[in-house]
Order: sequence, then C-alpha cells, then structure tokens
Amino acid sequence: MTDPQGNRDGFASRLMRSRRALLAVSLLVASLGECVAAADSKPAEAGTAETWQVIHLSGQRIGYSYAKTEAIQESETQVLRTVSESHMTIKRFGQSLVIQQTMETVETEAGDLLRFRFQTDNPPASTSTTHGTVHGSELRLAQTVDGQTKNSVQVWRPDVKSPGYQERVLQRSPLQPGDRRSFEAFVPDFSQVATIVLVAVDWENTPLLQGPEKKLLTVKMTQSLLPGVVLIGSVDEHGQTLKTSTRMLGTTLETFQVTRDQALKAIEGSELDLAVSTLIKVPRIRHPQQTKKVVYRATTLGQNPLEILPTGETQTIIKTGAETAELTVISLPIPAQATIEPVDGRFTAASQYLQRDDVIVQQHAQKGAGDETDPAQIARRMESYVHTALTKKNFSTAMASAGEVARTLEGDCTEHALLLAAMLRVKAIPSRVAVGLVYVDSLSAFGGHMWTEACLNGHWIPLDATLGRGGTGATHLKLSDSSFSDDGTAPIACFAPLMLIIGHLQLEILSVE
Repeated sequence: MTDPQGNRDGFASRLMRSRRALLAVSLLVASLGECVAAADSKPAEAGTAETWQVIHLSGQRIGYSYAKTEAIQESETQVLRTVSESHMTIKRFGQSLVIQQTMETVETEAGDLLRFRFQTDNPPASTSTTHGTVHGSELRLAQTVDGQTKNSVQVWRPDVKSPGYQERVLQRSPLQPGDRRSFEAFVPDFSQVATIVLVAVDWENTPLLQGPEKKLLTVKMTQSLLPGVVLIGSVDEHGQTLKTSTRMLGTTLETFQVTRDQALKAIEGSELDLAVSTLIKVPRIRHPQQTKKVVYRATTLGQNPLEILPTGETQTIIKTGAETAELTVISLPIPAQATIEPVDGRFTAASQYLQRDDVIVQQHAQKGAGDETDPAQIARRMESYVHTALTKKNFSTAMASAGEVARTLEGDCTEHALLLAAMLRVKAIPSRVAVGLVYVDSLSAFGGHMWTEACLNGHWIPLDATLGRGGTGATHLKLSDSSFSDDGTAPIACFAPLMLIIGHLQLEILSVE
C-alpha cells in the first residue's frame, strides 16, 4: 500500500516492528490471501496508508501487528505521523501472557525525528511509556515505569534519523542482490541509537501462508543493539515486504503481510506454550540444590561456545571443539559473615526497575532483614522473605518493576529477582540480576531463568528467591547479568543471550559433586 508520499510500507520499518515482536516474546526470556494486493494498493482514507501483518511463532499464530502513516500539518509544515501496534498472546506453563506495544513517531519528510511515544501493556503489570522530543541538539526523554516518571536528556545528532526514515530511502533507491546499506536510526524501545545494516542476498522462491511460492528478494538485517540477531525479509519487486523471519528460542518468529480481517482473526486458544517448548532435557540430577560442582559437555550448534557461554566466579569453560566445550559450574555459597566493599554506584543506586527509594520496597526490606545487621545474613533472610512473600506465583507478567511487585506480591522469576535486588540496595548491599538457565527437577530439564546476585566480601553471590533455598547449587548456568541501571543498556537486552542460545544448546552431564 502506498503511503502519503507515494511510498510503500518499507522493509526496514517492517523489520523494526518484527524485532519489537521478537523482544516482547523473549521476556516471556494466521494467512496471506488473494486480496492482499488490492488491499495494499488503496489508502485507508485520504492522505493515509496502513498495513497489517500476522505474527507466527513456531508455525502457530500468536498475534498481529498494524501500522498507519498519515501526513499532518503542524505549524504550517507538513510532517508524517506513524502509529504502529503489535498484539501477542502466548502461554507459559499453561498461563496466558498478553503483550501489546504501541509506538507513535512524528518526523519530517527528510527523516528528522520531532517526537515519539512508545508504550508497553502487559496486564496485570502497569503500563510503561517513553516519550521523547527533539529540541535542537537535545533529545528530552520522559520514561514512566510503575507510575513514576524520570526525565533525562541525550545529545542529539542531526545525522541520526527517525525509525521510519529508512523505508523511504530504500524505496527511492531499491536494493539489488549484493547491495549493502548501513545507517544510524533511533530505536525508541531501547531509547538508544542503533547502527542498522541491510544486505540484499538474491531473488528466491519464497513460501507464503497461502497460494503459490513467489520470487522475492531476500534481505538480511542486523542492528548493533542486539548483535547476533538476524532478521530476514522477503521483498517483492515493488518494495513490499511480504514476509519477515528470524530464528529465536529454538524456533522461528515470522510475520506475513495480510488484510485487516485476516490480521484480526481471533487466536483460538491453542497458543504455543513457550516455556515448555524451550526446555533443554537432560538426565535427572539428584538433589540439584545441594550440588557443589557439576561438569557439563555443552554443544552449541552452529556457534562458538566461547562467544555465548561466559566465564566468571561460578563457571569456567574449556573449548573442546568447534561447537563443543566443557562447562564447569560451582556453587558459591552465602558466607556466614560479610563486609561490603566499594563497587560501581550502578549496583547500589535506585533505578526505574529497582526502586530502592520506594516506601513499600523499604518496608519489605525492613521486614526481610529484621534485626540482622550482618550483610550476609541480611541477604539470606531477604531471599527467604521474598520467596515466602510472593504468594501468587504466576507467569502472566513479562517483567514488572520491584516497586510494583512490592505492592502486588505476585509474579515469576523476574519479579522475585527484581524485588530482592531492590531490597538489598535498601540495606546498601550491592546487587544485580542474572539471566541464564536453571535445572528444573520436576521436568528433568533446564529452562530460562532470572535470579539475583549480591556482592558480599567482594564476590558476587547468587541468590534465588524463586526457589528460596539459601543460595544456589551448581545447576544455575549463567548467560548474562545487569545492574538495571537507568544509564546502562535497556533491561530487555540482558535476555538476548538466552534468546540466541535456546534451540542451539545441548547439555550432557559429565560429573556431579
């Protein structure tokens, strides 16, 4: 469908929307008919254009996305406003998780960003929003999480374009096989600038949802904020992206361009259970929480194990082949006593997701610590307290902030980890969150997980309030960690290694102590 300037919905913007669907599905760490061409050749109304896509994960329809662009007048100047939405429903251990994301951008025809608004809704969690406005050489941001707004300013460069500008550039000068383009664009869901790289491969016969295969140009897209994630678009001779796909969590996320009616077709209740489908089966490990040391043979299909399995105090890696490594994980128990050594202020400060200054968080911290004064014993008590206090264990929330969890006292591993991290900071104990894999005894398998680490005696000690067993055994395999600082990378970025490794990792137990 043509936009107000005579351009079609572009490959790059479709991939940006597909990437947002990809990210929303990670925390959670359909059809193309004969009417598409006709529907896409007419504006929704005078001066506007809209496109619709269905979203498939592992071949199952999980939702849809929508985008509408219109020309509007502001201060006697014509500008472009684009509103895009994605709606997804998946299951985790039998419970439905619903996520809606909305982005609105206003820009000049030259691609200069004027303002944007990005919003995520994941009931029952509160809505989170980011507003941004460009004023000369500044980008002024207002980010709201759990009803609390934080204002900040970033330096704005005039050569950085809006999220939608690249589609017009590419359509004015279409890609041909072998072409490579790169540019910098602002990514609202990260509140950062990314380098986008597009590489046109060749024309290929491409299967769609319905009808015969079509010869489409395969274009690969990467961006600097999520290295290792490759999005593939299939583009027709008119510049329309009829399909996008990417490998993630051991499966494939796809979008297909469809009509409005097809996009809005109800999901029939057979949603993919993402938690169950991403488990890594292993022989049973007896008494996993009591393990002191476990040696694994890790096979990372198609990937260098040293690039995706980090080393640290709790795990070491010895590469044994192009795709194999010996991974040794040890437990790092909570010490009997501890002192607090100086660390980077990011690990003790309040942030939008770790609201150390929140009154309810502070109340829980006082209750959790009781009359204990030693940092190690405070950490031990708080881990047990959070485990007991979160009485409603549910999987319907992707990630709520510590302040919200302090009030609702419900959630899964992400909510347990964030509340514990914030409570530790109330008592001036440095904390961070870790993302990786944990052995689930009842399933005899490893699954995606988040836990907390406290810096005690200069060591980052793992704590797991989801389990509440007094630290962890050697069955927590760490992939990344984050301070969740407001000045650091976006919190969702810490899930990227998990997203990339699931489906490519095989584990064999070599020895257990």
